[in-house]
Amino acid sequence: MAELEGLEFGKSDFVLLDEVMMEQFMENLKLRFEKGRIYTYIGEVVVSVNPYREMDIYGKDTIDAYRGRELYENPPHLYAVSDAAYKAMKRRAKDTCIVISGLPLTQFTVRTINKCPTKERAEFIN
Repeated sequence: MAELEGLEFGKSDFVLLDEVMMEQFMENLKLRFEKGRIYTYIGEVVVSVNPYREMDIYGKDTIDAYRGRELYENPPHLYAVSDAAYKAMKRRAKDTCIVISGLPLTQFTVRTINKCPTKERAEFIN
């Protein structure tokens, strides 16, 4: 489970908060950000906070650590979500799409959505 990270990093999944209130949500997000943890789950959804700095969390070693693992075996990361989506796509033998949404909506987001197999199924979540 993602909680293996240790409580010094806050709750790695917002569903584990004792109270689900905006104040606790933001406190947890802030603590994780301050500890260098820019990803936090809400169930199977990952919330990302822009670190405004380079981070060494996207290399081949990180990819290998998440490939073929279950969502909660490692700390929250985009690689975990993408691997889970890939496995679900293979298991169901149907196209899948990951929606990346944020404020402001950037060209990266639009390019990602445009690569979805069927754009009409993609939804923008605000």
